[in-house]
Amino acid sequence: MKEQHQKKFAGIWLDSAKAIIIAQEPDESGAYSVQNTVKGHQRQSGGNEHTMNNANQSEELKYLKGVTTALLPYDEIVIFGPGQSQEQLQHHLEHEVQFNSKKITVDSSGQLTDNQAIAKVRDFFKGR
Repeated sequence: MKEQHQKKFAGIWLDSAKAIIIAQEPDESGAYSVQNTVKGHQRQSGGNEHTMNNANQSEELKYLKGVTTALLPYDEIVIFGPGQSQEQLQHHLEHEVQFNSKKITVDSSGQLTDNQAIAKVRDFFKGR
């Protein structure tokens, strides 16, 4: 008999400074907690405008790739946070083949404590 794959759910709160990945504990408790944190990029300063812009874009891409790698194990993902960070991540994931079969939802929120972010993810996936 074929074992059915149990879906893994994750939420990610992010801004340009960090991304917090929240998912269920691997044990039987089913409790959600912070599973990973990915540090964002620091804005480059000094040098000419072209050099700074290239350095900032390179750092941003490195940040998005780090977040993408951390999200690979999950089947359904909710992305939330302030500003445009969540739309940038969604756009990045749309171009990653590994995410074609994953369900991704984007939501906005302001600054949240870890506990508030955990509650938001738990409530979003409640009953799934």
